[in-house]
Amino acid sequence: MMQYYVDLVKHFIIANSRHGTHSPFVYGLADQVIYKKANLGSVAVSFPSSFSWRYRKLLGAMLSHMGVNTLTTLYSEQPGAAIWIDPRHDPMANLFDLLEAGKIIIVHEPYRSKQLWNQWNADPRVIVSIDLFHVGLLLQRDGQRKENFLLRYPYWNDK
Repeated sequence: MMQYYVDLVKHFIIANSRHGTHSPFVYGLADQVIYKKANLGSVAVSFPSSFSWRYRKLLGAMLSHMGVNTLTTLYSEQPGAAIWIDPRHDPMANLFDLLEAGKIIIVHEPYRSKQLWNQWNADPRVIVSIDLFHVGLLLQRDGQRKENFLLRYPYWNDK
């Protein structure tokens, strides 16, 4: 448990804001959503019960910015454009199949399963990972080189 808090402080120190982000896609997401001062509102998304209320507003705005209007779990009959997973509880046999099908994988608390998170980021099928410490996104994006982005979570915007 102590390692989690050490990782949190380390992440906050070394993570970037929008500046230092060389991907137009990730820069736009950071500039227009993550670090935007104005309230963007949020997509009406049904979140799994264990997903922290603290991150719902930001994640909803991020998904809206990406044109995603459905967030489901691995166990949903009709998978949405974004799939929420908790690596501590969900079997991940089909993670890469979902990515190859164009799904966005939302990882809840990736640093609680840090070794697994690092393995996913290293896999060549994950083209873009966005690491906000408490929430991680895994994507495949055509025409973009493989990059793992560490972005500082906007604690000052939590309301």
